Amino acid sequence: MAQITGTFTATGNSQAISGQGGVAIQATFAGTATVNIQWDLGDGFVTIADGSFTSTFSKVVDVPGIAIHLNCSAYTNNVSYTMTGK
Repeated sequence: MAQITGTFTATGNSQAISGQGGVAIQATFAGTATVNIQWDLGDGFVTIADGSFTSTFSKVVDVPGIAIHLNCSAYTNNVSYTMTGK
């Protein structure tokens, strides 16, 4: 099972990940930021419905085989994250 961990220290994108059973995501906010869960449906990455967060969250995206990444679009403090392909 693949796993990506990291910390946003500025705006930008995480690496992408996919899984046969979807992707589990956990993010911990040290302060103010906006993180969007985005998926690639063939025309580039777009934010999923109910996929924008401004505080600590856990979410499972149950879309097997679709590439998912995180996009930090606003930043004041660090955001640590883990994404695990299921």
